[in-house]
Amino acid sequence: MSDPLGPARQVWAGRASARSAMDLLYIVYLTVMTVLVFGAPALRSAGLFLARPDVLPVLLDARTPGMLMAALLGGGAATVLVGAVRGPALLAPFLTATLAAGPISRRRVLWRPLARSLLALVAAGLLLAGVVGATLLGAGYAEPMGLVALGAVAAGVALLLGGAWLAGQLLSSRGRGVVAGLLTLAAVGAWLLPPWGWTLADGVPWALAAVLGGAGAVAAAGSVLALDRLRGWVLLEQALRWQSATGMVTSGDVAGAAGSLRPPPSTGRSLRAVGGGPLTLLYVRRDVVGWLRSPERTLGGLAGVLLGAGLLVVAQVLTGPLGVGAMLLGSLALWVGTGPFVDGIRHGVATLGAPALFGQRAGVQVLLHALAPTGVLMLGALAGGVAGLLALGAEGVGGGNVTLPVLMVPVLLPVLLVPALVAGRARDAAKGPMPLKLMTPMPTAQGDGAVLGMLAWQSDAVLLALAAGAVLWGLVTQVGALALAGGALVAVLAIAVMARARLRELGA
Repeated sequence: MSDPLGPARQVWAGRASARSAMDLLYIVYLTVMTVLVFGAPALRSAGLFLARPDVLPVLLDARTPGMLMAALLGGGAATVLVGAVRGPALLAPFLTATLAAGPISRRRVLWRPLARSLLALVAAGLLLAGVVGATLLGAGYAEPMGLVALGAVAAGVALLLGGAWLAGQLLSSRGRGVVAGLLTLAAVGAWLLPPWGWTLADGVPWALAAVLGGAGAVAAAGSVLALDRLRGWVLLEQALRWQSATGMVTSGDVAGAAGSLRPPPSTGRSLRAVGGGPLTLLYVRRDVVGWLRSPERTLGGLAGVLLGAGLLVVAQVLTGPLGVGAMLLGSLALWVGTGPFVDGIRHGVATLGAPALFGQRAGVQVLLHALAPTGVLMLGALAGGVAGLLALGAEGVGGGNVTLPVLMVPVLLPVLLVPALVAGRARDAAKGPMPLKLMTPMPTAQGDGAVLGMLAWQSDAVLLALAAGAVLWGLVTQVGALALAGGALVAVLAIAVMARARLRELGA
């Protein structure tokens, strides 16, 4: 029987960028030597740096395993939702249309991109496990063979996350919502459970390593078998969307790339977004209907808000590198979580220069569209902060018999950071095109440094969000709640003034 992939293989092997077997062996050799020569010493240095009194108690705490389990379950929910936009088994649009949509089994065509995605997840998991293991080993709390069990656990969990990622690409919108919701509820339950009575100082049991490693292997094998069930129109749509996004990123249009990755509304077409009543409530209604029409984006954003608020509460208890890391990750998660809720603000900015069909100027629309996201996100940050407090316990916040107002002070940080982030979203929406002067070459002794200005311009919104989170975190931990409230008010006003200036400049 003739091989149906024979002609395709001949064309693929004859392309200009084709690699021979020796090229592949050289790549494997180079990867192994890089890990041995640079990776192992770097992990050892990182472990010695982190083996310090403000890091080890957190790693060895009895609540750490439960929090790690909650993080993994939450990561599973996130990967399911990501699979709706860009799955692990994806080819270029041309190859998708010619191979994956042809009579050949999709399993034979898509296993290579799936394998690359799984290997990337496994590499990331092994890197994190290596840092934790090197820290425990440097402090004398682990043995070299214990690191092997930890690596097996990390690889198994990474493969399970890969299975969840493929499930997001395979399932329908309703199925993804159900699976992501169940995983999120499980994550909240694991976060709030009492300590397990086992810590990382006890070492990773080989039985746990075998179970998770075996489950990961089964998930990987099942993922390969499930490739035949992928729908052709989903593959082609994701391939076209991903090609468009990567092209925009290459040209420097990061905002456009993020917009092209947003899936179209999937539900609630019968919901009326326009009606009577006061103007403020009308805009709130429009925003809420928009959220309901894209439930996956809304749930993903809400999960990011809950996670970010919890991390910001935990960051006020931690010190040193863990405290700074939790603060940065929390601020970033809170910023990402605001994205699905501010489409109305983006629409208001997009009406600049257009006829005022509804009788309100662009600035008024932005202001009215900011009301509903700010209120909902502050409530979400409050819920996530309370969940962080419950996971820590009163003794982790203040110790002793603390009153309720004192106990709730850490929750103020994520709640008061939300208005500043919403104002930052309005400022980012009014960004406009990149100035031509940033693309002017700036020759230096090390080469052209123009890319630094371009990167700073593209990432200024994220950097501003991280800076706002860092300033408010420093105020609440070093000064107190009153300084936090004052700093939050100043941050909101300053970012709002910058947003207004950008709107006026863009309108001009």
